Amino acid sequence: MPWNDKHPDVSIVIPVYRAADQLKYSLQQLEAFIRRTPLGIQVVLIDDGSGDETTELLLAFAAERDAVVCITHQKNLGKGRAVSDGVAAATASIIVFTDIDIPYELSIVESMHKKFTDDPRISMLVGSRHHRDSVVERPYGVSRRISSWAFGRLARAVSHVHTTDVQCGIKAFRYDAARLLFSDLVVSRFAFDVELFIRAKNFNIKFEEMPVVFRHVAHSTIRILPTSTQMIKDLWRLYVAYRKK
Repeated sequence: MPWNDKHPDVSIVIPVYRAADQLKYSLQQLEAFIRRTPLGIQVVLIDDGSGDETTELLLAFAAERDAVVCITHQKNLGKGRAVSDGVAAATASIIVFTDIDIPYELSIVESMHKKFTDDPRISMLVGSRHHRDSVVERPYGVSRRISSWAFGRLARAVSHVHTTDVQCGIKAFRYDAARLLFSDLVVSRFAFDVELFIRAKNFNIKFEEMPVVFRHVAHSTIRILPTSTQMIKDLWRLYVAYRKK
């Protein structure tokens, strides 16, 4: 089905930061999926203060397609804030967010939509690279895997939620659940995933893990040491903010 800006089945929210060198490939992948899926798709792109050619490329892409919304931040506000702003602009009954390098096979969007349709009890679906049915074709490097493992352990201790892959970069929500979960987040950067799980638990929002096909793409704006330091600070902020709730 072509792009659908009137009554989309799914809104796909994608935060973008300094990704000019990979945008052509990523947007081609995204458009190829949208043209072959039977679902009506709206896309919400958020340029999180890239300050380079990224902004111009995203605006040009959106200008040619009615079902693409492009939001621009004047400065970098963090992935959590970017996704939150994208969710606020999304109009479909199902909202999915993922990464601009398209590391997850997009057919999962159809699987998520079907899961929501089949099971009205579920309001949140989270991809997991550790699901027994997942396929990891190109994993992260050793240092990234170690830091992700350590952060996952800390995140589960803070959130008290059992999930095998806190930071898997593809998650889906029913519209009302998304609006509730993303409203007034305490943290605005990479640890926002942890806060989503905390809030889901506090609001009794049922979630389920789903398998993914994952291919690590070399391009990344993540720098292990500074990013890890910021994430640990954010975990402490979450602990303080939610420990009495």
